[in-house]
Amino acid sequence: MNRLEAIQLLINHTKAKNYLEIGVFNGSNFLEVHAPIKHAVDPVLKITSRYKLHSILHDTRNLFNKYFNITSDAYFEQQKKKLEQKKIDVSFIDGLHTYEQTLIDVKNVLTYLNPNGGIVMHDCSPPSKAHGWPANSKEHAETMNIPGFTGGWCGDSWKAIHHLIEWNNEFNALDIFVLNCDYGLGIVFPKKNFSVSMLNNLKPESIYETLSYEFLDANRQLVINLKNENYLTEYMKNKN
Repeated sequence: MNRLEAIQLLINHTKAKNYLEIGVFNGSNFLEVHAPIKHAVDPVLKITSRYKLHSILHDTRNLFNKYFNITSDAYFEQQKKKLEQKKIDVSFIDGLHTYEQTLIDVKNVLTYLNPNGGIVMHDCSPPSKAHGWPANSKEHAETMNIPGFTGGWCGDSWKAIHHLIEWNNEFNALDIFVLNCDYGLGIVFPKKNFSVSMLNNLKPESIYETLSYEFLDANRQLVINLKNENYLTEYMKNKN
């Protein structure tokens, strides 16, 4: 299962209307997602006019896509009132790939997420230390002379998943797991007892920021609740 298949599975199962993608780049994922209303958020959007036209011919609903050439923080600040009225149904988070920003993005999405909605996160199980090397961006990583670096980079978003799992131990208000495919697809669903007020104490902490890749690699099942790639299909069948 890849990211597009996971996202579409969530959309189809929940009959989602409002889809939000953070970290869109050239639109290769965003434009292929089928949903009535789609918002693309990326301060460096690189979707060509030709690709947009092709996507509209493929699915006419792409004509109504909204593109926000801004940071995710700015998006949530500017769209606050609209998001309060029209909740997010499904969101794909593939932004900066840093622990801190990934956690903030998840928190912001959960704040405006439909109770029946869900989140997919990319790059939550980096396959090597070089892939999981902390950096501000892939371009930044390419300048760092990282041992074993071959061009593939996931960053340390896995720390955000681990933080969420640890935070959730107090509330048991989220279902959180990572699919062992496509560099680790993090899945987050609120349970019926979830309340936005629970998020008040969720913020980046140095104890997670300083975790090593070796900590992850020693026991992925425990650290990020790693599941096989078919787990999502069974989970969605049994959900609700």
